[in-house]
Amino acid sequence: MSNDFRAGESWVLTDVALIIKKSDLDPDVITARLGLKPSAVRLPGPDRWNPRGDTDGQWRLQCDERTTRIFSEQLDSILRAAEGCHRILASMRAEGFDVMLAIGGYADNDSQLSFSASEITRISRLGLPLTLIPNLNER
Repeated sequence: MSNDFRAGESWVLTDVALIIKKSDLDPDVITARLGLKPSAVRLPGPDRWNPRGDTDGQWRLQCDERTTRIFSEQLDSILRAAEGCHRILASMRAEGFDVMLAIGGYADNDSQLSFSASEITRISRLGLPLTLIPNLNER
């Protein structure tokens, strides 16, 4: 029996982010509470790039190709930051904040994104939703 399945390439230009959202989010309060400097923030209200989209405020800590192109290093960087304040993140979730790990990157139909068992364990221990955002547009 032949096996015609061929594994695709890995996602490219990945980025990993810890994202916190809420309709009345104050980015300065989140920064002080976590003791982490965000990569980007957005105040609540219409987004100038997508006025009909999400209006929640957003606090984002992101690691992308500007820091390292190696996915496992990006993930480790964000997981270390989140693990350092996991109790605060859990408390924020209980207070109604939307807190998640988001992973984006360019992919094609056969692309894959691999996680080690220890990475999955670390993500699981945080208890945060994991969102994968493949970009299928040609680069």
